[in-house]
Amino acid sequence: MSTITLLTRAGSHEVSIELNQSIVALAKKNNVVWGHACQRGVCAQCRTHVLEGAEYLNEVTPEEKLRLRKAERTEGYRLGCQTKIVSSGTVKVAHRPY
Repeated sequence: MSTITLLTRAGSHEVSIELNQSIVALAKKNNVVWGHACQRGVCAQCRTHVLEGAEYLNEVTPEEKLRLRKAERTEGYRLGCQTKIVSSGTVKVAHRPY
């Protein structure tokens, strides 16, 4: 079974992956606090650092290109509301708001 590890200030949470679900949606479904407000890629409260498994995620969205600097994206930062798991594998992400 493929899993995603969600790292927050409250600790580490390992949950089952559901394809085509965003990081924010998975966190909410599993009662993991993952800051977010707009869920449209504008507020960046859900800024996420992909630590492992980027190859299992969707491509960077236009919203992420507008909100995150190129240097941030190069370092592995994404927006949790825009980042979806598109194939099975082990993924590890950390909530890193500004």
